[in-house]
Amino acid sequence: MKAQVPDYVNLDQFNELYIDGKRAILAKTPNGDPSTQGLYANNPGYFDGPQSWIPPIEIPSMKIYVDKPSRNGTIFSNYQDGIGGGASVFNSPRNYWSVTTPRGVLNYVVPRGFTVKDGQLPRSSNWTKPDTGFVHTFHGGFWGSWVFEVASINSTQNTIMLGRGGFQEAHGWDNGGPFYVSNIFEELDSPNEWFLDKNTRTLYFMPNDTMPNVFVASQISCIISVSGSSIENFAQNIVIRGLTLTQTTNTYMRDYMVPSGGDWSVHRGGTIFLTNTKNITITQNLLTELGSNAIAIIDYNDRTTISLNEFVWLDDSGIILVGSTNDIDGYSIASQPMNTLIQSNIIHETRIYIKQSSPVFITLSRSVTVKGNVMFNMPRAAININDGFYGNHTINYNVVFDSVRETSDHGPINSWDRQPYLTDAIEPVSSLRQHNSYIDHNVLFNNYRSVWPIDHDDGSCYYEDSYNFLVYGGKKNYLGHSKLDHHQIYVYSDLNTGGFGSDNCLSDYAPVRSTSGWNETWIDNICTLFNSSVPYKIDDCDTASLYSE
Repeated sequence: MKAQVPDYVNLDQFNELYIDGKRAILAKTPNGDPSTQGLYANNPGYFDGPQSWIPPIEIPSMKIYVDKPSRNGTIFSNYQDGIGGGASVFNSPRNYWSVTTPRGVLNYVVPRGFTVKDGQLPRSSNWTKPDTGFVHTFHGGFWGSWVFEVASINSTQNTIMLGRGGFQEAHGWDNGGPFYVSNIFEELDSPNEWFLDKNTRTLYFMPNDTMPNVFVASQISCIISVSGSSIENFAQNIVIRGLTLTQTTNTYMRDYMVPSGGDWSVHRGGTIFLTNTKNITITQNLLTELGSNAIAIIDYNDRTTISLNEFVWLDDSGIILVGSTNDIDGYSIASQPMNTLIQSNIIHETRIYIKQSSPVFITLSRSVTVKGNVMFNMPRAAININDGFYGNHTINYNVVFDSVRETSDHGPINSWDRQPYLTDAIEPVSSLRQHNSYIDHNVLFNNYRSVWPIDHDDGSCYYEDSYNFLVYGGKKNYLGHSKLDHHQIYVYSDLNTGGFGSDNCLSDYAPVRSTSGWNETWIDNICTLFNSSVPYKIDDCDTASLYSE
C-alpha cells in the first residue's frame, strides 16, 4: 500500500513510523525486526559479515597533552585528547581515541566500505537510489555498533562505499562485523516494512494479514525539555509524573560527542532533557517505543530523582548523565550532574539500533546513586561508568540479568578510568584524587556474552565491592588499583561463556609494579567453581602451584 504524506509533515525529521503503537521496520535486508531480533538469535536479521572490509585512511588529530598535574601509580597518568583530524566526525571535534593512548592503541578510524559475499545482496544491481540507504554494522571488536550512510555501490565489484557515520562509539576499528542494509526501496518485501520516497512524498508500507488502524509519522525526538538559563539561574522544583511518553524519532545519525576517556560516544539528547536544573523528580511514567535516549541529564543538574518508571523498547540508552569540564579542569566549573538518585525503575529491551548503550550511563558526574532497579535484555552493560571523575557513586540493591546479549568483552556493570581530572572530591582545593565509589548488595547474573559480573576495566580504581551475589563470573582488575572486594558470593565463576580466560574466582590481568594491580584487596568472599581447580589467575604468577598436591 502507499499514501501521500501531507505537506505539514517535515520529511527531514520523519524517520520513524509507528503502526498501532509499535515501531514499524524500515525496509531492510536481510529481513528481520531490529526490535525483537538480535545478533545471536536463530534469525538475527544480520548478514554474518562481508567478504572483506575496505581499510580506513587515518587522518591525524592534534594532540593535547597535559604534563602537569599528573597522577602516580597508573599508566593513565596524564590528561590527553585529540582535536580535529579523525575526530572531526564528532561534535565537538575531539576524541580521546584520536591520538595514541597509553595502552598503545592507535587513532580512531572506521572502515571506508566493504565487499559483499556472493549472493548477499542479489538485488543491489537494481537499487535505483542506493544513497538513501544505511548500513548498520557491529564494531570489529564487538564493543558496540556503527551506522553509516551509503555513499555509493558498485554492483559489478560487489562493493559498498560508506559515507557519513561511524561516530556512534568512540574507540573505532579498522573493520566491522555482521551487518544489514536499510532504507532501500527495492528491499521493501516483508510485512511491517516501510519506505519513504522523499522526492514524491510517498509512503510505502507492506502490511501483514491485518490492516493497521493508526499510523504515526514521528517528527520529534524530545517531548519534554526542562532548561534553566544558566547554572546560577536554574529551573527547579518540577515533578513529571504519570505520563506515557512514546513514538519519537531516532537520533542515530544526529550529533554524537566523546565525553571522556571511556569507549563511549553519546548523543546528548533524550525524550526528557534536563539541563541547569535543581530538584526535578521524574516518577511513575512509562517511556516506551522511543527513538533516542529516554532521559538525558546534561551538565549542571542537582538532586534529580528518577523513580518508579518503566523504560522499554528504546533505540538507545535509558538514562544518560553527561557533564562537561574545561579539559582536565572539572573544579572551576560545576557543569556536571550531581546528587542524582535513580531508584526502583524497570529498564529493559534497550538497544534497538545503538549497541553501545546501557540502561544507565554515567560520565563526568558527581555522586550518582543507582538503587533497587531491575534491568534486563540489553546489548552491553546495564550500568556503565565511563570515567573516574569525582566518584562517590553508589550502586546497590539492583537486579541485573541478560546483559551483553549482542557484544563482547564486558559485564553487567562496567567501569573505566583513563583520564585524570581536577575536582574537589577529596580536598577543598582541586586534586586528581576521586572519592571511593561503592557497589554492594546487587544480584548480577553474568549470562549471555558477559565475561565478568563487575568489569573493572582500564585503570579503574577506588571502588569498594561488597555483599553482591554474582553468578557465572569472577573478580576482574585490568590496569587499575586500589579496590576492595569483600563479603561477596561468587557462584560457578568458571561457567561464563565470554572467554578472555575468565574461568576463575579472581583475575588480575597484566599487573605491573607501581602502575597496576597494587592495593587490590580480596577478602572474606565465597566462591564456587564448577570445573576449574584454579581459583586465582594473576598474570606472571603461578597460582596453580599453590593448590597442586
